[in-house]
Amino acid sequence: MELTITNCNNIDSGKIEITNNKLNIKFGINGTGKSTITRAIKYAIDSPQLLTELIPFKHRKSEIKVVPEITINEEIKSVLIFNEEYLNQFLFKEDELISNSYEIFINTPEYKNSTEQIEQLLSEIKKVFSENEDLNKTISDFENLSKSFATTQTGLSKSSALYKGLKEGNKIQHIPDSLKGYSKLIKDKNCVKWLDWQNNGEQFLEISDDCPYCTSPTTENKETIKSVSTFYDKNVIKNFTVIIEALKNLGEYFSESANLTLQTITEKQTGLEESEMNYIVAVKQQIDDLLLKLKALKEISSVSFSEDEKVEEKLKNLKINIELFDRFKAEKTTSIIESLNSSLDTVLEKVGQLQGEINKQKRLVKILIEKHRKSINSFLTNAGYKYTVEIENDNSNNYKLLLRHIESDGIINGGKQHLSFGEKNAFSLVLFMYEALYKKPDLIVLDDPISSFDKSKKYAIMHMLFRGKSGECLLNKSVLMLTHDLDPVIDTVKVLKEFNNLCEANFLTTKKGILTETRIKKQNLLSFAQICKSALDSNLDEIIKLIYLRRHFEIIDDLGNEYEILSNLFHKRKREECKDQRKEIGDDLMSEFDFNSGIAKIIELIPSFDYVTILAKLEDLETLKTLYNEVENSYAKLNIFRLIYDEKLTEIPSVLRKFINETFHIENELICQLDPNEYDLIPDFILEECDKFISE
Repeated sequence: MELTITNCNNIDSGKIEITNNKLNIKFGINGTGKSTITRAIKYAIDSPQLLTELIPFKHRKSEIKVVPEITINEEIKSVLIFNEEYLNQFLFKEDELISNSYEIFINTPEYKNSTEQIEQLLSEIKKVFSENEDLNKTISDFENLSKSFATTQTGLSKSSALYKGLKEGNKIQHIPDSLKGYSKLIKDKNCVKWLDWQNNGEQFLEISDDCPYCTSPTTENKETIKSVSTFYDKNVIKNFTVIIEALKNLGEYFSESANLTLQTITEKQTGLEESEMNYIVAVKQQIDDLLLKLKALKEISSVSFSEDEKVEEKLKNLKINIELFDRFKAEKTTSIIESLNSSLDTVLEKVGQLQGEINKQKRLVKILIEKHRKSINSFLTNAGYKYTVEIENDNSNNYKLLLRHIESDGIINGGKQHLSFGEKNAFSLVLFMYEALYKKPDLIVLDDPISSFDKSKKYAIMHMLFRGKSGECLLNKSVLMLTHDLDPVIDTVKVLKEFNNLCEANFLTTKKGILTETRIKKQNLLSFAQICKSALDSNLDEIIKLIYLRRHFEIIDDLGNEYEILSNLFHKRKREECKDQRKEIGDDLMSEFDFNSGIAKIIELIPSFDYVTILAKLEDLETLKTLYNEVENSYAKLNIFRLIYDEKLTEIPSVLRKFINETFHIENELICQLDPNEYDLIPDFILEECDKFISE
């Protein structure tokens, strides 16, 4: 896979290659454009219109229109990216680590296939609901009716809509004589709207004796008009009207006797009697019991059966005995119940097969939970984190990934508050891996995922991400890993045989806007001794060879006569001024014997070496400047710059001075590193600053 990128932030043009089904590590120093590459890939695949956000700043006010582009020579439909943005928006919920544990950990192809088998065996029950189009609406209507019949431990709740509507009798059916003139309006289906309209106008009655609607005199009728809002509470009427309408719509489900009794109760002129309230409570109880049965049948699935539950017993208990629901002994209700009971009988004929499939699925879930739990906990142990995880289920497919501390038995709530940044980063990476396995994107991008960890945690994370079984980690997936950390390159390319043929590494560099990459192979990762030998055998300028040689003696802790010679040379001391740092100050001149011994040792390594000749070059500023301008290697430039400004380094800005003195010297704590003669590790801005000082 080849990606070509142009006009994106600091990258004017460039090209990188990604080998499919491998880990592709792209190592580059800060400022190379690694995050720009990540964003460009994301925008190109998910939101091409956002590519304009990557227009280089130098072109944002230019009259010439510059268009950021990234082209990929293979079709990539999906990408999943781990970067700072992913980490920042990753939500550790109050009581679990991740919100879609079921989809990530449980809902595998094998689990889906098992669920389909169970659903097929339960299809006869589902069929009853699909063939009765009004049944779902009926269930919903009964639920709303049940809520309006709210009860307490002592009976019908006095705060329920039904009680409030009938507390003083049915005011819609029984209108006071003083308000008979409003009968048509009160009994109309839009009564509530009229009451609202009437109430809003009432406030204007005090302004004038004339009607605020038609300006007719209202002196004699003013009190009657006001009494409408006093006698009729629009909210009570609204809720009561809904109940009456629901009872009317659901009437075909009630028995003839129940319909007649409910009609009598709801049309009374006086308030409810105790026996009538008890009747309503009994109706509500039967509604709730029937709803419980109907919803259990409607929602029946593999998760309806708990651990070790007998399927046959469960199905038989779901049967509905119409004799227990005398208020619903109507033809319509009886027909539906008979259909459901018949469907249960059909399923019961295959109960052995159904029991087997459910048992098989429960075993599968146990295996999946244990596998993921063991894998994550193994990583946490290997990385030195004092946490474990559990995956628990409340028997409704509501699986949760829970966090525990090894020194406590309780679940950690608010993991976001308890976990450190590094711990959240590590957990996010692991959960990102599982999300990638679940979503199966065409390309996975890891933008500097592990550089903030110590070496042991880096290895633990890399092992977790890439060294499990195929299908259980990112092994054999197309992964682009962008990093400024050399450790994963050393581990995967040179040190760890287990990564052989699984990984390809490249060095990225951006010089003057041009992005290039150079392959990193095992032989490119060298100890400093190897780098030094390579430099001494090359055609580099003698001064540069001597710089490498002096650093070599420092690293191997060989500070003998030859090291003293080079130290004096780079401090630009004449032969008679040479000092021996091993001696006490005041008596520290280097002896003739030690000097000649050191010279001889250096000549063995660099035959053309002559102290006086090199000293003359080092004292000649123009010679050094010429060498600085001619040499192509950035690391060499930096060291020559140091020689030029050796006595004036304090005049150099402190940040630049730190780069020169420390940051880009070969680090001796590394087992191996990239040869700076082949891989340009010095950023442009450092050399640009050096160039300014040289030109001045």
